[in-house]
Amino acid sequence: MSKGSEGLLRVMEERDLQSVLSWRNHPEVRRYMFNSGEISWSEHVAWFAAASTNPRKHLLVFESGGALLGFINFSESAVGGIAEWGFHATPDAPKGTGKHMLGLALSYGFTHLGLHKVSAQVLQGNPRSLALHRKLGFMEEGCLREQHSDGSGYQSVYCFGLLQREWQTSKVAVEDYLI
Repeated sequence: MSKGSEGLLRVMEERDLQSVLSWRNHPEVRRYMFNSGEISWSEHVAWFAAASTNPRKHLLVFESGGALLGFINFSESAVGGIAEWGFHATPDAPKGTGKHMLGLALSYGFTHLGLHKVSAQVLQGNPRSLALHRKLGFMEEGCLREQHSDGSGYQSVYCFGLLQREWQTSKVAVEDYLI
């Protein structure tokens, strides 16, 4: 569990399943996902059962003011502390939730999990996520042109990375998101 001035980050539990699924299936969240289809309850439960017992996956939820406001997933994809992350906030989350939630998540990843690097892939059609990654100090590491098809067209995929030493020296690091 990690606390910041704007909320609390904790490990996702079974009691959070319904909330996380309802956010994930909301049209305003789904449209920015690589898999934009609706997820069924049985698929969600099976995913949670597998992911929550996998030591390379870290499922977290963000709470503020007693309300659940977001979900973060770190997937360690390589040896040496390299992880890819994904996240979404509730569709009606207050402005600034993403910055607070993700700042706390980066603090958790780099300090508690001992990550060396957090990477992300963002669809070109998600300008808020592109801007948020840049604001959090991520470096754009490449663009996979027209890499993703949603059935109606192609989108480029932007690759981002943030190293632990970059996070330590960035403006949004330790002083803003104390554990």
